[in-house]
Amino acid sequence: MSGIIKNISSAGFIGSGNVATHLAAALQRAGIKISSVYSPNKINSRAFADNFKCKPASHYNDFEDNTELVIISVPDTLVEEICEKLIDNDRLYVHTSGISSLKALDSKKRTGVFYPLQTFSKGKNINFSKVPLCIEANNPSDSVLLLDLAKKISGNVSLVESEQRRTLHLTAVIVNNFSNHLYHLANEILVLNGLDFNYLKPLIQETALKINEVHPLDAQTGPARRNDETTINKHLQMLKNYPDYQYIYKLFSEQIRKKYHE
Repeated sequence: MSGIIKNISSAGFIGSGNVATHLAAALQRAGIKISSVYSPNKINSRAFADNFKCKPASHYNDFEDNTELVIISVPDTLVEEICEKLIDNDRLYVHTSGISSLKALDSKKRTGVFYPLQTFSKGKNINFSKVPLCIEANNPSDSVLLLDLAKKISGNVSLVESEQRRTLHLTAVIVNNFSNHLYHLANEILVLNGLDFNYLKPLIQETALKINEVHPLDAQTGPARRNDETTINKHLQMLKNYPDYQYIYKLFSEQIRKKYHE
């Protein structure tokens, strides 16, 4: 493959997990050909290839000749290791990591980042048109190519430098992963007391919706916000058989009280 292309029409994937699957589906719907996939997990690779009617590659560099873009969608800890093994050529290589910098691909001529700021789970459809896509490239012409590609699948596209993207990734972990862990803790406590998690779903949904209208600082409610020590102590007593959960409850309560009452 040689020469400068005016737009991207084909893409191959390294990785066949949740992010790769959702991203490939969005690209395919936008008319981008999914040409090849490589994954050390042969079962996942074959399923991905069957799903997108593409070639399962036998190696990182075994992509169809017409593949213009290679998307590296693997766990963050593997990004640099895989990038070092890729053959440098006229292809544009991008990774989808929130924490890995553009420099992870420094040894290649044409590199970039194509980071979708969203949580992806198997079997859960995503409206990709609303997913923020953070774009970065090591040269202006590839920035234009990636921005054009991103706008084909999302209405929320931005150029974001590596350090800013890392900050987005950090805060995404806080609001998504940490919140989901708290849902898990709440579910365990409910089940152990003969109650159903469905009781909490309207509250969870209203809390999420409220953030569209009210600043997080003003949206805070609850006993710690009111500095209600009596209720806090009762809750801590209820959690005496769950010391880990008690610690988390106390930590969050102290942080909220400090924010509003010190």
